[in-house]
Order: sequence, then C-alpha cells, then structure tokens
Amino acid sequence: MKLKFISEETLMDLRTNYSTYKDYYYTKDNFWFDNYFSEPGRVIESKIEFDMPELNYHEDYSVSDRENVKKIYDAFKHLNLSQATQERLWSGLAHTQFRDFSYYRLKNELENKNDTRINTGMFFKNSKKRSLFVHVLARLWWVGYMTYDETNEKNPYWLTEFFCEKDFSARSVVFFASNFTSNRNITKGILKTLLKWQELGIPIKRDHFVQANKYLNVVGGAMILDMLTVEEVEEMVDSYLKKYYGMRMEAIGQI
Repeated sequence: MKLKFISEETLMDLRTNYSTYKDYYYTKDNFWFDNYFSEPGRVIESKIEFDMPELNYHEDYSVSDRENVKKIYDAFKHLNLSQATQERLWSGLAHTQFRDFSYYRLKNELENKNDTRINTGMFFKNSKKRSLFVHVLARLWWVGYMTYDETNEKNPYWLTEFFCEKDFSARSVVFFASNFTSNRNITKGILKTLLKWQELGIPIKRDHFVQANKYLNVVGGAMILDMLTVEEVEEMVDSYLKKYYGMRMEAIGQI
C-alpha cells in the first residue's frame, strides 16, 4: 500500500474552514469526506510503501495507546525524521487511511463537539514540537521512535511499554516538550532510571518525569547533554532524584 499525503492547499482549506466543515467531523460523515478527498489534487500518493497495521480499538485507551505506538512505529519505521515531522503526512493519514482510528481516538471530543481538541488531534495547532506529541497519529510514531531500544533484541519496546502504561497523553506532552528530550540517549536514560525505581516498588508519577526534565534543563546550561551516553544520563538522573525525593520524603516523615 502507498502512503498518502494531502496537498498544502487541502491542508490549508481544512484548517481555515474547519468551522464550515465541523459538522462532518461531528457526524463522522464518510460520504462527505470520501467525496472531498476524491477531488483532483486533494491527495498525493507517495512512493513510500507500508503494510496497513491492525490497530487496537480497546475501550481502555491505556491499553490501545500502548499497543498502537508499537503498531504505528513498526508500520512506519522507515520514515525519515523530515517526513515524520510533516503535518501534510499526519493530517492526511488521520483524514484518509486512518480516519476510523481518528474517530475512535477522538470519540468523546466528537460527541461533545470539543473543537479545540478535534483541531489539535487532526492538525498541528501547537508549536511543531508539541504538535508531534498531541496529534492522534503523529504522537504514536514519535513516542515509538523516542522510546524504541534496538539494544534490547528480545523486546525493543520495553521502555515504550513502561512509558505508555498510564497517563499516555499527559506524559507525552510533559516529557517530550523539552528540546533536550529530542535526544534518544537522554530519553532512554531517564526512562531506564524511572523503570528501575518502579521495579523497586516506587510508584512513578508525572512529577518524576517533570523533575527529571527540570534537572536536565538546569544541567544543560553548564554542559553539552548531547555528548552523554545512556548510562551517564541514567546515573545522573538516578543520583539527582534520590537526593530530591529522599530529602522531601524525610521532611514529611515518610522514611
């Protein structure tokens, strides 16, 4: 199967005239969408081949998000980073070849006519970096890309599964909003630290991701983080979080 983009003109039309078209989204009007995208010049077929994945439509998004990160990244692993940052690609897929998935993942928002979330889910309405982790399809690929560990031959998605086990939407934005978490070594170092903590019986919450980000943001002003190995990041984050949470826990009498 060939991967399809939408033209720049089509993207601008859908974005600019959303208020005119919004009822077609609310009612999931496939007849209208099919006719719209069948017009000449609306859709551009690329030379990129892919096998359509069988996505997970579990009623619990915490289950389906985890599985669909793996399915989407496996299906589109061959995309380069330039292609994977294009709104025409992800918005095109969300409106055409993966439209049913968009309906599924935005079910509540469509029913409640939440135009803000429908827009951020179908288009890039935030900054480029944030949009990649808010768009319903793009975020699946990007979380997969950032957490995939090719050094683990038995299960390269072990860090992905940990990251996606709860609070997927919030974690994606909070964790990947920082520029330095574009570095996969930094991402893996943080995740390996937090997974180790969880295996020791410590419940991992959003604040753990926030504090790790804050720490590296400060450290990044004094050293070049991109030079660090996964192991160095892991050691630094582990040491800092032990100090940070240890002192706080002592102060409130929990240890």
